[in-house]
Amino acid sequence: MSQKRTRQQQKRNKKRKSKIDSHKKVGSKLISPFNQIPNTSYMSWVNDRLPCMLWAGLLLNGLGRDRAIEIFREIGFHIGNLFREVENRECELPRVGIYGLSTLDDDLQDKFFELIFEEKKSVDALKPLVLIESLPLANKWRVYLGERLEEDKGLWTSLADTISMLLDHQSQESTDCRWAYLIPIINSGKVHLQNEQQFKEYIQYPHYEDQRKVRPSIRAMEMQFGDGMMDYEYFSEKKVWAGNFWKECKRETSCFMPKPELSCIEFDLIKTVSSVKTIWNDLSGHFAETDEFTHVQAKRDASFGFCFYALTLTLEGLASSGKLLTAKLALRMLAEIYITFKYLISLGDEKLWDVYRSYGSGQAKLTFLKLDEVLEDQPGYIKKKNIEALANEDIYLDFQNIDLGNWAKTDLRKMSQVAGCKDIYDAYYSWPSSYAHGQWCAVKDVVYTTCHNPLHRLHRIPRPSPRYEDGAEKDLILLFNKILDLLNDVYPSFEIRAGLVDNT
Repeated sequence: MSQKRTRQQQKRNKKRKSKIDSHKKVGSKLISPFNQIPNTSYMSWVNDRLPCMLWAGLLLNGLGRDRAIEIFREIGFHIGNLFREVENRECELPRVGIYGLSTLDDDLQDKFFELIFEEKKSVDALKPLVLIESLPLANKWRVYLGERLEEDKGLWTSLADTISMLLDHQSQESTDCRWAYLIPIINSGKVHLQNEQQFKEYIQYPHYEDQRKVRPSIRAMEMQFGDGMMDYEYFSEKKVWAGNFWKECKRETSCFMPKPELSCIEFDLIKTVSSVKTIWNDLSGHFAETDEFTHVQAKRDASFGFCFYALTLTLEGLASSGKLLTAKLALRMLAEIYITFKYLISLGDEKLWDVYRSYGSGQAKLTFLKLDEVLEDQPGYIKKKNIEALANEDIYLDFQNIDLGNWAKTDLRKMSQVAGCKDIYDAYYSWPSSYAHGQWCAVKDVVYTTCHNPLHRLHRIPRPSPRYEDGAEKDLILLFNKILDLLNDVYPSFEIRAGLVDNT
């Protein structure tokens, strides 16, 4: 696909995006605007209708748009008019898709082939059709195109180029093909358009009226007629043929692996890690300077603990060059630390720090009891002795309650709203959580890529190695420094901050 076509596609995609506030909240779901329309059904241009208009796409690709459009117009005019004259028709509509042609009466079929091959160059343009073993009316097509030969394998490239133009259902070429499908139906008198103006827009396409208005109208109408217009037998059989076509394409051609993007580290990893690591000693010094008592200080212990823990996460994320999956997980954990820390500060309730601390001890007790009573095979990453010590630290575990809910009786999203940092939640918690949970988009992002063979419908294939292009190093530093800012607010004055060392 050319860069110009890609830019046009990006502009169209930007225009299509629906806003968050256009979604309707129903329970825990946000219903998209289109799905709010009653009795909505889904139709697929690529899966079901593109294969049937492949002949039109091949003409556009082989003859150029101007000549192909005129052939479409001639077919639409003659097939439509002939349909009016035929009595006792077996077909309900003059459909000129590859499958639809097989449902037409013989005289309509013959007229179609006569018109399309009046242009001598049509033979070369349509030659790739002989590759398709399941081609409806194959005998009639091959009268003009000849039989499939061994050397015809090169025609798969022409077929792929054509399908590449048509994969976007709103592309100019796809719209032209969809118009070609409609014109015989409109001229047959089976469709009653709104007025003479609309009739001219269709008949004189693409030379009449503002095409920004006409093209969407064409696509909307083709979608209705292309999917059968309540003719379920026609649509189901057409769908079977389309499925067979895509199976043949997959069977006869290979996947094309796109060239992997090169990943490079944009900062001095060793110097950065060494620099950030020194903050541990600075934090320890500040801890000692502000240490006045020896009794349990839930707020102070948690505040410094958040910073030391965040420093550990930041170092591990940076050590992975900021590009491995663990860096994204570190971002999520840093975001949760920041939100929790700020939430505790924002509420100004000293007792809540004790609740936070007690909840953690209860979780340690629960884990210890499961290790002691439930789990026969002990996981290697947990030391039972250590868990017991954590549970017993503040109060003997037999007197320790276990809270099975959230320690703050809320969730992190609401905590971020209360603390005035919902932006951090949206930026650094929601999306990294999909990687932590192994959700589909995260899995696809890391291990799959899109096959660049248009004949394979842009399906997914495994990458030669995981995708590590996105760097989280700047965000790791940002979140860590914001956590240090919070510490400075409650236990001043700590001014040291982390930074990336340039790769120079």
